[in-house]
Amino acid sequence: MKSSGPSFLPLAVLLIAPACTLPPPLHNAGGGGSGMTEMCLDDSDAGADAGVDSPSGDDGGAGNAVTPVACAGTGPNPNAIDRYSQGYSPSPDVLSRVQSTIAAASLADLATQMRGTPYGTAFSVQYNDIQRSMDTASIRGFRYRDASRGMNLGEDMAGSKPNAGVVDNEHVGFSTSFPVSMARGAAFDLDLEYAIGEAIADEMQAAKETLLLAPCMNLLRHPLWGRAQETYGEDPYHIGRLASAMTVGVQQHIAANAKHFMAYDIENNRAANNSAMDEQTLREIYGRHFRMVVQDGGVASVMASYNLVNGVKSTQNPHVLTEVLRDDFGFKGFILSDWWAMPNVNPGTTDTTTLKMTAVQAVKAGLDVELPWGLNFSQLENIVNSGGGLTRSDLGAAAARVLEQKFRFNADKVAGSVGLGSPRTRYSIHRIMCDARHIDLARKAALESMVLLKNERDTLPITANPGAKVVVLGAKVPYRTTNGGSTNTGGTIDFATDVRTGDLGSSRVYHDPIKGVGPFEGIQKTAPAGVTVTSGNSAADAADADFVVVVAGLTAQDEGEEYTLAGDRSSLALDAKQTDPKYQHIQDDLIRSVAALGKPMVVVLEGASVIDLPWLSSVPAVVMAWYPGQVGGLALGDLLWGRASFSGKLPFTWGKSLDDYATFNGNGTTNFDFWVGYRYFDHFNVAPLYPFGHGLSYTRFEYRGLQLGCSEMSKGAVLPVLVDLANTGTVAGDEIALVFVSFPDTSARRPAKELKGFARVHLEAGEERRITIPVRLADLDYFQMDSPGGNTGKWVVESGNVKVMVGGSSSSLPLSATVKVNGY
Repeated sequence: MKSSGPSFLPLAVLLIAPACTLPPPLHNAGGGGSGMTEMCLDDSDAGADAGVDSPSGDDGGAGNAVTPVACAGTGPNPNAIDRYSQGYSPSPDVLSRVQSTIAAASLADLATQMRGTPYGTAFSVQYNDIQRSMDTASIRGFRYRDASRGMNLGEDMAGSKPNAGVVDNEHVGFSTSFPVSMARGAAFDLDLEYAIGEAIADEMQAAKETLLLAPCMNLLRHPLWGRAQETYGEDPYHIGRLASAMTVGVQQHIAANAKHFMAYDIENNRAANNSAMDEQTLREIYGRHFRMVVQDGGVASVMASYNLVNGVKSTQNPHVLTEVLRDDFGFKGFILSDWWAMPNVNPGTTDTTTLKMTAVQAVKAGLDVELPWGLNFSQLENIVNSGGGLTRSDLGAAAARVLEQKFRFNADKVAGSVGLGSPRTRYSIHRIMCDARHIDLARKAALESMVLLKNERDTLPITANPGAKVVVLGAKVPYRTTNGGSTNTGGTIDFATDVRTGDLGSSRVYHDPIKGVGPFEGIQKTAPAGVTVTSGNSAADAADADFVVVVAGLTAQDEGEEYTLAGDRSSLALDAKQTDPKYQHIQDDLIRSVAALGKPMVVVLEGASVIDLPWLSSVPAVVMAWYPGQVGGLALGDLLWGRASFSGKLPFTWGKSLDDYATFNGNGTTNFDFWVGYRYFDHFNVAPLYPFGHGLSYTRFEYRGLQLGCSEMSKGAVLPVLVDLANTGTVAGDEIALVFVSFPDTSARRPAKELKGFARVHLEAGEERRITIPVRLADLDYFQMDSPGGNTGKWVVESGNVKVMVGGSSSSLPLSATVKVNGY
């Protein structure tokens, strides 16, 4: 039974793609194809998408003046502003079923709900089962899969696809590869994020997988973090809204997992890093977005991170897991560990006394499930039977939280269908089939997310008459990783041609190679008739070009998870980890060489965060394309040729150098300061290269006529922020409107400004429209500590005036107005 609040049909964002039925497997399939023919039926009458109102509260054309009134919350859920803020109310039927199941369960069955697989006798064999928990006679264990850019079918042998395709020497399964989360953070599109969450979960359900290990929603505290690509940006509110939207989408089918809790923002030596911070910083900066995904998104589960928080391991941290997450944020789901995040991860090297002590600490702290293996939690039954610190009631409480989410999402059946509703896609021979709708969605996401950083002299869009020649260049750059497994391998990236989907860590996704489109192919396929597009790897290849596109970026060695030999970046420069002098500056040198030709050109960057641009002054146009997914090349072509206008905006502040940021890694203990991102740049009066929200377009937008729908606000109120937005240019485009607030009357430590609302709006050329962006009073609170250095306090909304500012970036907020707040 579903009990996660109102039921919503999937969002109408694309043309209806076919559903499908599966033919018998094709044996002895030849190379170069998918190995299977997809037989699809039209599904226009079944499972079709239904449109919904945009959360921006589009009011149509520019309107008359609004008379402000005093606003206070009404209704059963006054803080709900859209379908991504409904929260979770447990079903009484589900809770009753949980209670009866727990009462009848054996001690062993309770313990089975709390751990992954038992460690086997052979290490290689054990890796077959690292993505599941064990079944009991009547209850299926969760089947876990990473992550937020698509379903990872290369994580273990259960997801392998022998004789049907090899990627970098690893047999893998194929699924849709979407742009990475950081790219989608740049899209600022809640409906898009919902649709991607729903699409990934659809594929998960088709494969009978029952828990998606996403959204990843750690704060981008510093651009050197190796897992920057897996999160949405630097602002807690922005992350919380997008993560909630993805969660609601995922949970149309299966359970979601918010990770990694908390303050996991350094990758190298991740299991021993200690994140030190005061309590206000912990709750507001590193906790607020998790609070939102719990209270708004109703997320089913949360993952405890590798690191320590204020000296205590996250997996055994009662303050973080219970006092903050459960008691303060109101989390009702279950908490699982990251893979091998608990201590004592080497089987056979730790005595049972230590294993038992660790297990007791974790359960008492609030951890419900140890993954991937039951190492410490293998002792649960022995601990209870020996009176060693845990009781059956302790195990029952944890198992009940797990079972509630299994029953909530129909994930408990040992046989038969799992999940809510029915998936559109199909799964066979370790591949997702009938995925045309999802591939279109991946293209849309890439289109919305790419950021035009610079465009001097209207270099873009490319103007090319029939007979013109455009050359797409990129260096060939070697990289070294473990390819997400135990074998040390690597490869070479041709930046001009290769499809870039991100690192090779736990979130890696492998798409069907015949359905991928890289930069050169995408630009070629979308080119105007009569224009020639070629590719190459050196400036000499562009000698006769009329326009040059240089693609550059980071490899899977430059940034990624620690275990892949990538980890955190060593600097912001391209090719910073190259040890061979031949490759140490190969990409910057290529860009400089092309710039010296004096031809119209653009540099397209692939990566997850800030990249040094030492050639910026000599290059007229620069695009941040991120890791744009399996059809990112088509989206890039659409944008470069002007078939669509750039609309992505930076979800982080792009500093001029590493000196613009606080200390990244303190080598053991790192101080996590209150000032992060644009807050840091504002507080220390540092001018960035590009501010939060920066992003150019092929058209121009003007903000006019700001009005506030409330003259004063009381508890539960939602402030309508109304603004007339005009497209004053000659082409259609999307603008992302941002709402920041400041607190001129505050007596507390508050940033100079904070993001508290945003909306993505499409306007035709010359169109003007009034939009409404809701701002909740509840989002204006701060955590007031009881005493300096303590870890107790309360959330407070201050009385006084609040300044509301609207514009296109954190440094361009041309409109402002003030509202009075009655605090609580």
